[in-house]
Amino acid sequence: MKQKKEYIDRVQFAVDHARKLGADAAEAFVSDTQSVQINISNRKTEQANALCDAGIGIRILKDQKMVSGSSNDLGSDSVKALISDLSKKVLFHTVDEFNVIPGESNDVLVQDWSANADALSYDPKIDGVPVQEKINKAIRLETAGLDSSPKITGSMMVLYQDNTTHLYLANSNGISGWFPTSSCMGYVELSAAEKGDQQSGNYFQAKVNYDDLDTDLIGRRAAENALRMLGAKPINSCEIPMVVSPEVGTQILSYIVGMLSADEVQKGKSLFAGKLDTPVAARILNVIDDGKMKGGLNTNPVDGEGVPQQTTPLIVGGILKNYLYDSYTAKKGKAKSTGNYQRSGYQGSGSIGNTNLYLQKGGIKRKTLISGIDKGFYMQDAIGMFAGIDSTSGEFSIPAIGFMIEKGSITYPIRGISISGNLFDFLKSVDAIADDLTWFQSVGCPTFSVTSIKIGGVS
Repeated sequence: MKQKKEYIDRVQFAVDHARKLGADAAEAFVSDTQSVQINISNRKTEQANALCDAGIGIRILKDQKMVSGSSNDLGSDSVKALISDLSKKVLFHTVDEFNVIPGESNDVLVQDWSANADALSYDPKIDGVPVQEKINKAIRLETAGLDSSPKITGSMMVLYQDNTTHLYLANSNGISGWFPTSSCMGYVELSAAEKGDQQSGNYFQAKVNYDDLDTDLIGRRAAENALRMLGAKPINSCEIPMVVSPEVGTQILSYIVGMLSADEVQKGKSLFAGKLDTPVAARILNVIDDGKMKGGLNTNPVDGEGVPQQTTPLIVGGILKNYLYDSYTAKKGKAKSTGNYQRSGYQGSGSIGNTNLYLQKGGIKRKTLISGIDKGFYMQDAIGMFAGIDSTSGEFSIPAIGFMIEKGSITYPIRGISISGNLFDFLKSVDAIADDLTWFQSVGCPTFSVTSIKIGGVS
């Protein structure tokens, strides 16, 4: 697990120099990333890019004013020039009593990571595998789908992508250390045709470990999703029970967690503002953000500002129990940071985001859940979900794709419809949750059902 001592020294140098120039507090963050992206078309490489990118981000606090900046030049003279520039600019920023650079991380960063792998989302193999082997893996993504059926007519998009990043962090309040992180992913979108009808389907998988990325599964699932939609047609407008697939469920959770950001709550932009300790969902529903989950895609020892990541129950038994905080919103809300400050790199400011977010699985099989529905809709995909929800009222109208459920079995495919309702009514109508917890990137969800949904179809 290779570290670069010069980067450890550089972040500490940056902090010390900022303090020397009069900063009340300072923070420096170096991100050193190696990534590969491969696009495949017609069983050949369409594009392959390997990228190495390193840079430093700096935050300076002076007289309750905060300024940040970044540079991809890690030379000492460049870093000194950046800090000098920021030290001049901070004087013109707005005073904010809640600006803060956090304190001790309880030495959580001072570890031998080779002996504490459970605290990381990291696989050294991702960086060590030759690019040609990754190209072969990407080709297998497409081949598995194209060879699954003569009805598969071609690929619309095939992508393999990975990254390995070493993160170095220091601040003037005692936080200092480094840790590695990595991930790889595969995405396949295929087209299928039969009797003049053409449909598409896709599938996606992201993993921490290189060997866990199942290229055959991804390709086959994409083909299956395309083939299953052949012959899709709209249905009449109605109100019937609905089963939500894990794919759609993770999209719903992603929208909800955005509303559970303390920043959104404090700005009055969240539907969940003022709802702590009140029912917001069915009693069987539990939503958890777990930054310490073994094997999680976003499992790290600390967040982007050095606060230890933790396990945060958000909704418990349908009751809203917590918001997600960084140090700024925690100080403003007289709370404690939940370790959810997320950085996308050394450039720009970070923001509150989830770690490993999931809806807790239930105790029944997916097949059993569906078998209890006489007539219903199985929602396989949503189109433009985030745009389809009114953030001020929770009302939604979302174009949907899926299947009819008849007498406990999935039958024919449906498209050209929309579902509508209110987000809180929807969450409170969840009546069954299956045990098939499925992860898409850092969000996981099992199949679940709601008692009824309004479907807009043909009249």
